[in-house]
Amino acid sequence: MNYDVIKDAVLAHIQSVFEEMEQEMAMSHQEKYALLEDAFENATDAAELRVAFDQWYADHAAEIEFEHEAHELWDMALGNVEE
Repeated sequence: MNYDVIKDAVLAHIQSVFEEMEQEMAMSHQEKYALLEDAFENATDAAELRVAFDQWYADHAAEIEFEHEAHELWDMALGNVEE
């Protein structure tokens, strides 16, 4: 095999692997989002929403690898909400 064939084959394969990884990650994130939606459906007031969020975060933060703590995400989400 020549240089160009090998290079193209390896690059194409790695690109394919990365695309598969991205698809799996997107599916995993959608599943985690659905779990949060479900947790929120069981809440009856704002305090219970916060408890549900904190529990969801504790259950999934290590796997998702958030760059922010739960309270930071909560505060950022509510930063533009008017009461």
